[in-house]
Amino acid sequence: MTSLQSSVPIACVASPLANNLDVLLIKLGGRCFGLPLSKVRHICGISPNFASYGAKVEDHFVFQGKPLPYISLWNLMGLKSEYAEYEEMQAMLVQRRQDHIDWISALEDAIRNNTTFSKARSPRECAFGKWYYSYNTGNRRLLSVMRYFERPHTEIHQLADRLLGLVETGQNSDALHTILESKNTTLAELLKLFDSTQELLTDLQRRVVIIAVDGDDGCALGADGVRGIVTVPVERIKQGRGAGVQVMSALIILDDQTIVPLINWRTFFADRKMQHESAYPPCRKSAINLEKSFCPRKPTVGALGDTKNTKNFKSLSNRRSLPKG
Repeated sequence: MTSLQSSVPIACVASPLANNLDVLLIKLGGRCFGLPLSKVRHICGISPNFASYGAKVEDHFVFQGKPLPYISLWNLMGLKSEYAEYEEMQAMLVQRRQDHIDWISALEDAIRNNTTFSKARSPRECAFGKWYYSYNTGNRRLLSVMRYFERPHTEIHQLADRLLGLVETGQNSDALHTILESKNTTLAELLKLFDSTQELLTDLQRRVVIIAVDGDDGCALGADGVRGIVTVPVERIKQGRGAGVQVMSALIILDDQTIVPLINWRTFFADRKMQHESAYPPCRKSAINLEKSFCPRKPTVGALGDTKNTKNFKSLSNRRSLPKG
């Protein structure tokens, strides 16, 4: 991962700006960064199966049939994706789903074979319940889905006292009939909720790839999303004078006085380009004249991207805001 610490003054990696600057604001790890809009040619979503950051990050992104060097801005900046919470939640829910399959199997075994049932009987005492009753989210879609868990989850745990009570009075057949029925109804409903929540969490992760070009060079930059497009007056573009972060070319000041670092992707592109051309030598010719081959003068928004293809959508030439990622 490229280090963010550098002794090179920001002024040395940025050219003077004489005019107003159109900037694409991107979201990255809960923070806001900027890219010069003149270098942005396309924005598209990232498919969930594309390793956009982390130790096993992809090294290229296929755009309109052409592999481009892929640069994970999360890895570069040492930042955690703002969607990491959803990924961690997905991993946790896989185990919690299995917990309840194991729970009802243990109860069935206790009824059939008179074994000891030692799992949590209260819906608040199992691992999922402890998490569920302490979890808060500001996402309305996720909150709406999570509310549906309480009834079937509570009913599952209430089976333990109820059915073991039947066993104690010799009504084993009634207890067994009830648990088999519950597996096909209440448990099935609960498992379906786990599955639908997984799908929602995947849908909520709206990472994007930004295709940036400069002459013959182009690359794909991974980010959490797009905030919008702003025009920054020259007096609010601050060129650094001291030691600074090498990948930042300047600081811009927005209308609300927020200070946003402007990313200079050219400073870390050279090494990545060399690695890419070594791995994909046939791509060198196809990368020539990127401006002419697939890049309109104004950026476009694409459909959900994957490693195979993306499509151009409505031009952003007259827009000053983009859909939230």
